Amino acid sequence: MFIDINGTSVKTPRFLVKKAAKFYGEYLMGKKLAENVNLTIEFQRFDNDSRDYAYCDWVDDNHRSRVFVITIDRNLSKKETFLALAHEMVHLKQYAKGELKDIFRPVRMTKWMGQKYVTEELDYWEQPWEIEAHGRAIGLVVLWVRQENFTSNLIVEG
Repeated sequence: MFIDINGTSVKTPRFLVKKAAKFYGEYLMGKKLAENVNLTIEFQRFDNDSRDYAYCDWVDDNHRSRVFVITIDRNLSKKETFLALAHEMVHLKQYAKGELKDIFRPVRMTKWMGQKYVTEELDYWEQPWEIEAHGRAIGLVVLWVRQENFTSNLIVEG
């Protein structure tokens, strides 16, 4: 996986963000698919009124994309940064494997595992792609911390 990082996180070193992204990607997609993915991680300052803290966008194609940008709020703590990255990497996997697809006509919809959803008509917490992303994020961070033999303080502090 080619990973480029633009901007800086206030509390999380770039080399750790890159290591975590590589681990999450290979774990979720397998090494073969992960090798064909190009990811840019951008740290930006988010508006204080925004409820968002990160998002994942495909760049090249809506069908089994291989080029992505994950944007993360630069002011998140280390723990929040790794959780946000894990959550967005689940979405990256969903797009890359063709599980999740954005549809723009006749209305804005999302196709998840072959079923179409009118996104605006479905509560965020009921969206199946979000259920998977929220459900897997903590576990991904825990697995990565264990693999790297980090103490939990390294992730939780800051």
